[in-house]
Amino acid sequence: MKSECGRIFYVRWVGSFMMQKLLTKYGLMAHVACVVAYPLCYLAYGRVFGFAALLWLSLAVVEMMVLLPSVRKGETLSDARFRVVRAILWDPFFYTGVAVIGFVAFQWLNSGCGLVYLADADVWQMSNPPLTWAPFCVETRAGSTMVAVFTACVTVGVALRTAVGKSAKRQLLQWLAGLGGLYAFYAVSQAGLGRQPYAGLIVNAGSTAIGTFFGFWALLGMGLFVDAVARAQRRSKFILVFGVLGNLAGMLVFARAVSVCVYVVLSIVLSVYWALYIRPHVARPTQFKLVLGALIVFVAVAISIFYLFPNNPVVNKTMSLIPYESWWKPFADVQKIRTAVALNVWQNHPWVGVGADGFHHFAGLSVSAKDWGSLKTDQGFVYNDCLQFLCEYGVLGAGFLLAVVVTLLIPLCYRARIAWKYGTHDENDGRPYLLRLSPIVVFGVVATSVCFFESWFASPFRSYGVLLSWTCVMAVLPAFLPARALKHSGEN
Repeated sequence: MKSECGRIFYVRWVGSFMMQKLLTKYGLMAHVACVVAYPLCYLAYGRVFGFAALLWLSLAVVEMMVLLPSVRKGETLSDARFRVVRAILWDPFFYTGVAVIGFVAFQWLNSGCGLVYLADADVWQMSNPPLTWAPFCVETRAGSTMVAVFTACVTVGVALRTAVGKSAKRQLLQWLAGLGGLYAFYAVSQAGLGRQPYAGLIVNAGSTAIGTFFGFWALLGMGLFVDAVARAQRRSKFILVFGVLGNLAGMLVFARAVSVCVYVVLSIVLSVYWALYIRPHVARPTQFKLVLGALIVFVAVAISIFYLFPNNPVVNKTMSLIPYESWWKPFADVQKIRTAVALNVWQNHPWVGVGADGFHHFAGLSVSAKDWGSLKTDQGFVYNDCLQFLCEYGVLGAGFLLAVVVTLLIPLCYRARIAWKYGTHDENDGRPYLLRLSPIVVFGVVATSVCFFESWFASPFRSYGVLLSWTCVMAVLPAFLPARALKHSGEN
């Protein structure tokens, strides 16, 4: 009887121990993945409001972050919790993120404006918010949506910077890239069958930034694949098919013509880096297969696009760039008008802006009748995210957002300098600088930089899927660079 009770106790103890180990290793990562992937449901749509579920998912991440963080070697769960709480309290990203959430929350609580007609002046204008001196927004639902989105961004950033181990971060990126590619295959198939909204997005993606999303994850998927091959990871084929090819197909079909050219050129250039990086990590036959496979993919895509299916949307979009003046002058004129309108709106509310989605409501009050036609399409978008953030959040809110970005950049730049000055302390040590770095870092920096550059001419960060993905990757990248404080420590 005693032996039977002892056996049951042992089995239960082992099961509880294994479950705790599994949850501390993958539980938080899975919750973060749910938060980042949630906007995929709305990626094909422009102006979307709601996202109450995103708040609940963020709260679940907070709970997992405090109760079941990643446990490093030699740590107990209690030690890991104490380490995470201390890291959060010392993390400047946490405080700048809370400031952003507090600012947009104030806008949401101080919402409820509407159009009023002034008979004496024969003009329409927006009514004052409850507190005229405080941050405000026009629509309550727009304010609540941005509270949910920024809360998700800050929660994901804090969790990845303080509570998720390096191996879990790598797997998180792999699964997110694969999920993006899986969704890309679905979107492309739906577009091919003529089903909306995907069929309409082939010709005009509008403000959805769906092509930018797939291009972003295609570049990062290439880095994840190279990293997996160099480490002889079994999941490398999964990353190639979904993380690279799937997102690449989505980018070719849905991205704007200029973006398609940029991403294709970058993919070809980075393929050279790909071939150079793997040379000391894999045998020559494997190197040959990988290089040959990449060439076959590029040639097959080129033949399919330009010869087998000559009237496909990729060719039509590419040909629309010729001649140069046919698309650049109309685009420059439209952006000039939107920039002038955004600056006019901002000058009337310089410190706190006009609130979430405020440009959509105030633009019509600040544009002339002659230029109104330029705003009818994508009325709520400036085609310059930096200027739109300034217009809608003012100097104060834009300053908080800039502080968040700076806190994400500081550890990345600091660790990149360590790699430059002291080496990487691994098998790549002694190679040229870019080949010393993890391919996840190289491709991740390229992907985030391209997305940031595009935000000066389009509105990718108005897509919540792009914004969350960008924040996630920026928070993760420093973990794949050397740091003297972490040189001799291991992570679960």
